[in-house]
Amino acid sequence: MSRFASIAKRVATSPAVTPCVLALFLLLYVGIAFGSNEPLTALMAITRGNVALLALLALVPLSGAARLVAETATFLKRRRMFSGVAGSDPAGLFEEAVALPEQAPFEGEGERLGGQGYRVRAGSGWLSAGRGVTLFPARFLYLLGVTLLFSGLLASLTGRATHRQVVLEGEALPVSRDLVQRIVLKEEPGLLLQRTLDIAVAVEGGGERHFGLYPPGKHRGYYLYPRYLGVAPLLRFSAPDLPGGFEQYAVLSIYPPGKEDTFQIPGSPYRFIFQMAPGEGPDPYASGRITLQFRVLKGESQVFAGSAPLGGETSGGGYRVALPEFRRVVVTDFVQDAGVPLIWSAVALLLWSLCWFVPVRLLRPRQEILVVRHAEGVSAFSRAEGGRRAHAGRFHDLLDQLQPVAGGEP
Repeated sequence: MSRFASIAKRVATSPAVTPCVLALFLLLYVGIAFGSNEPLTALMAITRGNVALLALLALVPLSGAARLVAETATFLKRRRMFSGVAGSDPAGLFEEAVALPEQAPFEGEGERLGGQGYRVRAGSGWLSAGRGVTLFPARFLYLLGVTLLFSGLLASLTGRATHRQVVLEGEALPVSRDLVQRIVLKEEPGLLLQRTLDIAVAVEGGGERHFGLYPPGKHRGYYLYPRYLGVAPLLRFSAPDLPGGFEQYAVLSIYPPGKEDTFQIPGSPYRFIFQMAPGEGPDPYASGRITLQFRVLKGESQVFAGSAPLGGETSGGGYRVALPEFRRVVVTDFVQDAGVPLIWSAVALLLWSLCWFVPVRLLRPRQEILVVRHAEGVSAFSRAEGGRRAHAGRFHDLLDQLQPVAGGEP
């Protein structure tokens, strides 16, 4: 292997690549945070349009894949050596290596190691002893998860397409003819949030699908990400200079209470500013008992103001505002994103890795001893994935048993 290839291999398989790249992005995020109210969104936008930053981010999955290959190869080499297969170079495979004279008689030590809980295997010129369960599956799942996670992030940054649309009760989804039957916000704590959202859709051809806040549901090739809640009251408005009146559903993004939204009466100088009135007790959006506060502007001058519950009306000064019915609204991002399956697969792999690592590391970590006779003498190797102090004591006890005889003492 050339010097350049050797250096490239060491860099690619270095555990420092991922934290260094993430530290650089963290510094960039902190810098953006001083001048932006949405630093994460700004960072994603900057990264998406910068080839150098994309290349830097790509180092993480490349390093993860290289480490995955390297650690798998190391694990398989170590297994072959434990099975007595000759020809493997032990360099870098074990944490401790001790050279012993050729006359060191280790073949009889298997019974003593077996009594200490090791599973012993022996052959001509070699002896291996191991106990516990290896953490390699957890490492494999972790590195694969990291590789998929950052591959997914890279795919999302470079190929994500987002279309923000209004999902309205009683209307078809924007990307299909499937009918939105109901939108329900419940004050029932979920896994991550204190409220749950359910969008029930009657699928064309029969059946019903449900979409919530997480994980994102997929429909007709689009992932659905609910962003904002709102209401669409049927607005009936009449004014002295608007004798024919006006009637239309007004889509308002006014949740949570206190948030304002405007609605312009088409073809007229009238503009409404709506706000959901805060109430005591249950969440008004979840309960359906919603009162809207509004101001009516003609041009830039306010001509009327008041409030009315959904299902009610109010009037005064020649103006009448009625809200006989309403529909719930969810402003939703319809996203085409090849990175989503990779990201969710990575989350599952990382959870599986943790479920393997924690019990094994705490209860039965892998500990290994290998003694091999070769032309130059005898070499003893040791490694432990947990319980290193106790394992090291047993390994050095083995060396103490071999050293006196090797040194010629009686």
